[in-house]
Amino acid sequence: MVTIKNRIWILFVFVMVFFISTLPALAQRDPLVQLLIKKGIITEQEIAQMEKELAQTPGKEEAPRVDLAKAASKLKIKGRAALGYFDSGESGSYPSGSFEVPEAKIQFGFEPDKYNTFILRANLNNAVFNNLDYFYLDSKDFLPFLEDKPVKLSSRIGRFKLDLGEETWSNNSVEGALISNSAANTSGSDEGIQIGLNIGDKKRPLKVTGAITNGVTGVGSDTTGPKAFTGKIAYRFSDPFYVSTSYHHSGDLKASNSEASIGGLVSRPTNALKWDRQVWEIDARYDLEPGKTIDPPAYTDSLAYLRLAYGQFYDNAQPVADRDGNYGFVEGLWNITDKIYAAHRSSFIDLDGDTTAAFNSVTANKYTRYSFGLGYRLTDATLLKTEYSINRAGKATTGDPNDDQFATVISATF
Repeated sequence: MVTIKNRIWILFVFVMVFFISTLPALAQRDPLVQLLIKKGIITEQEIAQMEKELAQTPGKEEAPRVDLAKAASKLKIKGRAALGYFDSGESGSYPSGSFEVPEAKIQFGFEPDKYNTFILRANLNNAVFNNLDYFYLDSKDFLPFLEDKPVKLSSRIGRFKLDLGEETWSNNSVEGALISNSAANTSGSDEGIQIGLNIGDKKRPLKVTGAITNGVTGVGSDTTGPKAFTGKIAYRFSDPFYVSTSYHHSGDLKASNSEASIGGLVSRPTNALKWDRQVWEIDARYDLEPGKTIDPPAYTDSLAYLRLAYGQFYDNAQPVADRDGNYGFVEGLWNITDKIYAAHRSSFIDLDGDTTAAFNSVTANKYTRYSFGLGYRLTDATLLKTEYSINRAGKATTGDPNDDQFATVISATF
């Protein structure tokens, strides 16, 4: 005879089994259930009858499980890394030679719906967690009335890379054709909002972006000061020929650093109490026998390309003298075979007057870099790169220093 006490145990065990396993076969039942059957506290027929009665009870449905598979299907993880050896002259950054991890990023993208993607990227350069250099919401084609129109709208809000110039999109040892960057290496990331428009033909639209951002350097929230503006217009006149022009105005930075870096210069002119920065740049690229992959440069399958950039910047300072300058580069890549490519870049940054700044640990008025490189594609995602850069300083405080550099790295995307 089944007592009240036993029935309570039966109900407790059944509820646990129902939500944890609910497997009908005896061989697959919970071990506790098998033990209760063995002790004669409950029979298999009683369990089967209770399962049947619960299954026929109106409104009783199995509780939905947390489906991690669905969440994972919308979570995309990718990254890149470069690891290798660097050696420079005695005045350079690696006078005794050094094993380095100059590039290491992991990016997470989560798509809650077909219009929006959250992007979060961790900066792990030099094998150290440095910061989250990206954290923004990327939205595309979210206005239904534009679906059939020759206008495509996109937006970004959060912390993202400034759309200033073209090198900024491949200024790393993995995606760049060479290990080093140009002498100026125009770049920057900031908090704010960016609106993008693609107008006209889908294959070759006119691309326009405009961003309002914080302007002041540092990872984090807006400092509530005057805002910066960054804009770009780009157009592909033909499959091989692409041109873009960019403009940036920092707003009033007061005594703070700028998010837009030119030749590593982000700080105010010496003794300035108030300053702002303006930058403009024009870029062009021509691909010989263009392939499907045009960017990033290291992975292009065009036979060859030639690209150039020229820009000027104006640091308007008070009450001291302004700091102005110009910069540019010419870069080319030739895919000798499917596996081997050769690349070269000549670049410079030149400050007006007698103004000096620190370039590659060298204080000078002008800095020029000539970089020669070879790349070998071990796989579609993994490359072996070697480079030698000749660096020349003009009006250096100690003369032209010995800071030429050799580097070799293995780089990969994943």
